[in-house]
Amino acid sequence: MATSFSAGDKVKVRNMTMPGTIVSGPHKSPGHDRYLVRKADGNVSLIKFTELDRVVPRLDQMAGTLAIVLYGRSFVTLDFATRTKVAAVARRVLALADSTRDMG
Repeated sequence: MATSFSAGDKVKVRNMTMPGTIVSGPHKSPGHDRYLVRKADGNVSLIKFTELDRVVPRLDQMAGTLAIVLYGRSFVTLDFATRTKVAAVARRVLALADSTRDMG
């Protein structure tokens, strides 16, 4: 499944700890398409598509994990009503985790 990025998308860049932001692309080049990425340090680089991964928000990660644990299926394969319930539970779990973060 090919993934494409749009300007403004947050991406993980291979061998870098902080995410970057897509400025433009894809730009055709020999081998792989490349995207212009503004890195966390402010520098802009033309980076191969194969060196980029989408940053998945915490809510999406939590909903995906809950779907697997509770239903044994990925979040996207659940029916609409079940996805809505799982997403609501994920939001509540993250809110609880955030509100109790400094309680030790």
